[in-house]
Amino acid sequence: MRPSPDHDHLMALAAAADADLSAIGADGAILRLSDLVALPEAFTWFPLEGSHPLDLLLGFRAPPHWRALGVSCDGRTHRLDASGRYDDTATDSDDVTVTILVGRDGAAAGLLRRGGQVTPQPGRPQGAVADACRRALGVTTAPPPSSTLGLWTLSWLDRIVDVATRADGAARLRSWAAVAELHAATGLDGHGAVATSAPVALAASAATLAEAWPWARLRAEPAVVDVPGPQPSPALAAWMDDGMWARWLLSRLPRLDDLVAAVHALLPPVLAEGVGIVVEAARHPDGHGDTPPPGWRV
Repeated sequence: MRPSPDHDHLMALAAAADADLSAIGADGAILRLSDLVALPEAFTWFPLEGSHPLDLLLGFRAPPHWRALGVSCDGRTHRLDASGRYDDTATDSDDVTVTILVGRDGAAAGLLRRGGQVTPQPGRPQGAVADACRRALGVTTAPPPSSTLGLWTLSWLDRIVDVATRADGAARLRSWAAVAELHAATGLDGHGAVATSAPVALAASAATLAEAWPWARLRAEPAVVDVPGPQPSPALAAWMDDGMWARWLLSRLPRLDDLVAAVHALLPPVLAEGVGIVVEAARHPDGHGDTPPPGWRV
């Protein structure tokens, strides 16, 4: 077996693939570097044919003789906020083609094409597509936040907004207990009555919940977490690692600041202040995904 390709080798291959795909006007492709055939046929690509890369990559396990896996696809540039999510308030974006390659030993490289300008990107490509390439090769992704506390907080806030915007929302959320009961921490054995008694009590129960449910346990029991959209299958959760699983769940929920603003707009001030106490107790540098792994997103 040949040595795993390093960053420079991967970048050269990515540039060659970008040039070939651009020349023929291909609408995206999956890239692979094989160890079984002689160069240059060892590096080939398969057209996406209108599919999103994740439609083909999620759950996929690359054959052992694949030394590298990557994607070339069209998209738009977006500014990222402090959490590494797209900044929806930014108005400047460009149509681009992103090409990345990930080696089986974890080396990675990528570039952006804007029209005729090709720009190699510094650092490691990150994001759902890059994570999926790594998992398909059995490569570990960037680590998750140190605690699941932020996830439970986001899920709670999302539930509050969901209930508060219903026709009977004002009637259902008249008390602190009604608001607190939407938090998963109130389901802990013996914690319900205590957790709903005051914001400080709920914050303490939430911390206990996070300790009891680290990312690995959540990934083993994916149905436990309440996030928008269809629940991923246990098989898909098992295919991911803890880092990808954490980012996958966090990306399904709105941003913390947006949810807090919505809560303050929807709830009476005294209840919104109580929610704020719980949120502040849950804040720490990476607890709710606000410290993304270094690199650029794809």
